[in-house]
Amino acid sequence: MTTADSWKLLVFRDGQRKRASRELLGGLLKQIESVESLSDFASQFARDELIDALLRAGELECAVADEQGCHRQAGALSRITDALAQALVHGSRPRLEAALSEFGRDSIPATLTVSTPEGFCYYALHPLDYVDLLNEHQIEAQQAAVIGIRSIGTTLSAVVRAWFHGRGVSATRMTVRPSGHPFDRELLFHHEQRQWVSEQLEAAAQFFVVDEGPGLSGSSFLSVAEALVEAGVPPRQIVLLPSSNPDFSKLLARNAAARWNRFRTLSLKPTRRLPADAGASVGGGEWRRRVFASQSEWPPVWGWTERQKHLSTDGKLIFRFDGHGRYGREVRRRSEIVAIHGWGPRVAAAGEGFSVSPWLEGMRPREVDRNILIQLARYCAFRAQHFSCDPVPQSDLSHMAQVNLDRSLGISRRMELPLERPVIADARMMPHEWLLSQQNHLIKFDASSHGDDHFYPGPTDIAWDVAGAIVEWKLQKPDADLLVDEYWRVSGDRVAIRLENYLLAYAVFRMALCLSAAISLGPGMEKAGFEAAAAGYKTFLGPRAAA
Repeated sequence: MTTADSWKLLVFRDGQRKRASRELLGGLLKQIESVESLSDFASQFARDELIDALLRAGELECAVADEQGCHRQAGALSRITDALAQALVHGSRPRLEAALSEFGRDSIPATLTVSTPEGFCYYALHPLDYVDLLNEHQIEAQQAAVIGIRSIGTTLSAVVRAWFHGRGVSATRMTVRPSGHPFDRELLFHHEQRQWVSEQLEAAAQFFVVDEGPGLSGSSFLSVAEALVEAGVPPRQIVLLPSSNPDFSKLLARNAAARWNRFRTLSLKPTRRLPADAGASVGGGEWRRRVFASQSEWPPVWGWTERQKHLSTDGKLIFRFDGHGRYGREVRRRSEIVAIHGWGPRVAAAGEGFSVSPWLEGMRPREVDRNILIQLARYCAFRAQHFSCDPVPQSDLSHMAQVNLDRSLGISRRMELPLERPVIADARMMPHEWLLSQQNHLIKFDASSHGDDHFYPGPTDIAWDVAGAIVEWKLQKPDADLLVDEYWRVSGDRVAIRLENYLLAYAVFRMALCLSAAISLGPGMEKAGFEAAAAGYKTFLGPRAAA
């Protein structure tokens, strides 16, 4: 398979979902009430509450802006987002009366499409990171025109605007949605946007384009910058504000480096917004140094996709990024349930989107035995009981499996994935993810986020975790049968009758992820590890996929 073909494999799931606008608006207003009840806006708690409100406002503004004919409603919502960003940036009480009154005059569609703000949920992007970035550079602008790339750029553009406003610089913003293939986005300004650009150009404004990324291709940033040039803005007046600074020569957009280098770029550094006692980073695979006796035992790690982790200064605790606002609270809620039922360590909120847990020492299981099989089965039954969720159509997951089978193995096969026990899966059942206590009890250190993150599967059937245990522990038929039978005995769920396609879907997804990771990495241990892992999944798939 060529590199170009490998990027056609599906590993990242679509974070868009339909939500009732009444639910979104109700959640925002309730959170605003919580914020307005506070008295000390310099506290960590107040900052976390403000961030939650800001994220909700940005999400709603973005969803409404994406709707046809809702320009006025989106504009009214932008005033709410701006007021919350202003309060967060300056540590003050938000002034929302006029903005809320203006928004209340117009109705919005009953159903909206919202997108997960991935940086705020998965990658430890803090809204105030952009304040730190701008504070570190000499910014000379008489007027600032800020353009946020939807979705997360909606919220970030409000933060950047607030920074300029606090320094007495006239600043205004708008948001845009580039379209087209992810590696070749394009942007055409509509009439109102083009008029806004012209007005800012006449005022000699500097244009600041803000988003997370630039991702694998950089094409979203490039599409906005080049649309500004097409509208008459000189490249020297355009500044790009991405959340990372990759090797631009490796971006997959056409002639990415040459195109990008026309513009000034200010890139974020890793966030400094950490819990007070956070010390050495053990993210990006660094945790392996403390867990395994030698590098030969290390599982490969796709560093940028890992959640940020830090040890406490005394090495006894670990801080892990769960997500800002309600996203992080939901991850911690699951972690608390895992701990209560004895499958993981206790956990608490640590601020800035992080949780804190004890650093656990223990043996990593090396071989499977009856005790481990029974515990794996009971763990799956535990998840089926305690992490049930509303049914979610499995069409996207089926599509992923079918496409990846076809593109990686040349096998055309229909993949029905019945949904009998919908759950937030664990999705990381590998042996190295577990510890064995002195009482020979399995402990899961990281059991709460992977089943609902940037990657497949998303909410799915518990059969995904049963299949994951079989594949990852390389169970032969007698051991697999024991696992499935014990799960059935404990849960009453006859998972065996729907398991075969989940085995295929799980293995082909993991193979696709490993291939994607391998081609994104330079030569070395991680690349070789992912290539070897992909080969293992391919071996598992061989006879089953062709049957």
